[in-house]
Amino acid sequence: MGSEAARADEPAPLTVAECVAQVTAVLRPAFGHAAEREARDLVAAVLEQPRHWPSTSAATRLGEVEQGRVLAAAARRRAGAPLAYAVGTAAFRHLLLGVDERVLIPRPETEYLIDVVLGTPQGKGGGLAVDIGTGSGAIALALAGEGPFSRVVATDISNDALAVARANAARCASSLRCSVEFRAGDALAPLHDMAHEVDAIVSNPPYIAFAEARELPPSVRDWEPPQALICPEDGMAVSGVIVAGGWKLLRPGGLLAFETDARRAGRLADLVRRHGAYEDVRVIPDLAGRDRFVLATRRS
Repeated sequence: MGSEAARADEPAPLTVAECVAQVTAVLRPAFGHAAEREARDLVAAVLEQPRHWPSTSAATRLGEVEQGRVLAAAARRRAGAPLAYAVGTAAFRHLLLGVDERVLIPRPETEYLIDVVLGTPQGKGGGLAVDIGTGSGAIALALAGEGPFSRVVATDISNDALAVARANAARCASSLRCSVEFRAGDALAPLHDMAHEVDAIVSNPPYIAFAEARELPPSVRDWEPPQALICPEDGMAVSGVIVAGGWKLLRPGGLLAFETDARRAGRLADLVRRHGAYEDVRVIPDLAGRDRFVLATRRS
């Protein structure tokens, strides 16, 4: 009798609509009129549902654990965390990756890099692909899940980032077509045993100059790991190391593919041309028409 009375006094689980209203109230001081839209996006993301789900499932009741996760994410979002860090996940192509402050949040531009790579003869040919500076593992796991490669190796200088990437590999294991191996070390250093064995080197390295860091939005500058964003030599140091040593790893005819920004794409392409070990050097724009990707082929 007593336990039944206690259960009767417990509040009913919140509906999705009520949860959105609570989150809206939490976020309003930070987001003003945009708080409700932000709340809907946050609830959908935490519960791993499509963005429209809070509207179509407004009467669905949430469990206590789900409500707790949503409200904890709302508190992080109100404190300024990017949405992906607040909810702990980010979509990348067909993958849902775990992310936190140890890794960059995957960008839509990088999703298009996968299309660019897989559209090349090397990307269609299979073999061994290498992802330099893997972060969350987004590029490596997308190549392993969508490409014809028999093996993917991913490197990062950050052991913290590699922990996130390995967790994502386990999370996405059912969608991978080949194994993904993670190695710790700076740029090409972990790959000394792969001379002339690699079919494609792909990298989205840090390329922001120190002087440009203050121009970054606060959600990037104050939250995402500086080591993955900012780079010496006006943002070109890591790219230069990969250009200088990548040809020793690539098979003749192997692919070198970078993501960079519009300020550096032409300079990086010139650096690759001047090296002498590469041919068919080209700059490819992103979907917004900005120079974004630099591709080259190891001379035969």
